[in-house]
Amino acid sequence: PPARVVRRDGDDTYLVVAADKGTASFSDIANEVAVGYGFWLGDAFASGGSAGYDHKAMGITARGAWESVKRHFAEMDVDTQSQDFTVVGVGDMSGDVFGNGMLLSEHIRLVAAFDHRHIFLDPDPEARESFRERKRLFELSRSSWADYDRSLISKGGGVFDRT
Repeated sequence: PPARVVRRDGDDTYLVVAADKGTASFSDIANEVAVGYGFWLGDAFASGGSAGYDHKAMGITARGAWESVKRHFAEMDVDTQSQDFTVVGVGDMSGDVFGNGMLLSEHIRLVAAFDHRHIFLDPDPEARESFRERKRLFELSRSSWADYDRSLISKGGGVFDRT
């Protein structure tokens, strides 16, 4: 540990880096640090690095969150795979957790979302049609809510620049 740091627990035996789009090079840096400290895991931190896998394409981090969502709704007698339900979220379709999560059911009625760039509002979305549009955005490189087909947004909604 660094000098003058008080710890109440023992040495931490591993380093975890969750690199996201735009920061995948951090996985390679983490691997170099791991090797420098003699960790045997080598490329274990390269989820987005040169020796790793595409965590967005695999939907790894969204899957666990989605199981929690399904459980929450099941306790309210809502089947997220067969019944439409309303969602408000933080993120955009280019991201791993939000983007993948918004594709795990065709019954999501996304009425609002925001990220650091835009606010998305659709007061009365059609679940299947908006699903197809979210999928298109997810597959579009570096998409944002500004890329959403506004003709699909219900009256009173829109995409608004946060500035």
